[in-house]
Amino acid sequence: MRFYPGCTLSSSAKPYKRSIDWVWKRLGIEMEELPGWTCCGATSAHALSRDLAYALPARNLALAQELGDELIVACSACYSRLKIAQKALENLQIRGRVTRVLGQSLEGHVQIKNILEVLSGHVPRIQKEKTRALEGLKIACYYGCLATRIPRVKGFDDREHPTMMERLVSATGATALDWPAKTSCCGASFSVIHEELALKMCSQILEMARRCGADVIVTSCPFCQYNLDWAQWTLSRQDGQKPKIPVLFITQLVGLALGGSEKDLMLNSHLISTEKITCRAQTAEGAL
Repeated sequence: MRFYPGCTLSSSAKPYKRSIDWVWKRLGIEMEELPGWTCCGATSAHALSRDLAYALPARNLALAQELGDELIVACSACYSRLKIAQKALENLQIRGRVTRVLGQSLEGHVQIKNILEVLSGHVPRIQKEKTRALEGLKIACYYGCLATRIPRVKGFDDREHPTMMERLVSATGATALDWPAKTSCCGASFSVIHEELALKMCSQILEMARRCGADVIVTSCPFCQYNLDWAQWTLSRQDGQKPKIPVLFITQLVGLALGGSEKDLMLNSHLISTEKITCRAQTAEGAL
């Protein structure tokens, strides 16, 4: 299997990449980074040029095609753009234009998998081999709007009521909450170009998580993690009274259950402190 990390895992989402690497090694998952990968064009290419928006992810599909491998994707935006491009290339006219742009054939088919699909295949093992009890932690699983709702593309989970993350959370021993905002939009790149709107969208999600009693929010999307983390940090300067909820990547939670340390998983790298999570895990199974 080849892994497409996307741009954010080497920048704002370094904890995601670190925790993925740790969990993969711990579970014995053999996966190599796609050599020569480039940006998929998210989030702006499709607003500038449709052919460019297809060609950028298609180049990475062509690389994976040459290697004849499955392509595993962690970022929801990258996953969306790769799947959309793959679907678009079924159109012979679009494929012809993109082939001319890239200067290479795109005849093959690459199986693109979301990271949640890969992790879900290891639920029994995670449940069996966890070394740190997370019982009592109430987790709000947040998928965001991109991972399961790609237009005209069959998803890896239910579009409106996905459950893969909940099964992973249950495998760690924590409690997955049933809450209504798990596929709501966090504002995505509006946090860069229209902060007020993004803050409003994030605050609605965060308030719902608080009302449902969440101790932690987990996600598999770098943009979602950043926005919810950033929004709480920003809003706390306006109203410091509201309780803050740590926002972790799902691989950080799984890694914590499997015995990963704070350093292994970069748990101290987020804007909202994860101290209350690590303290509870420490009480269960000793120091991190």
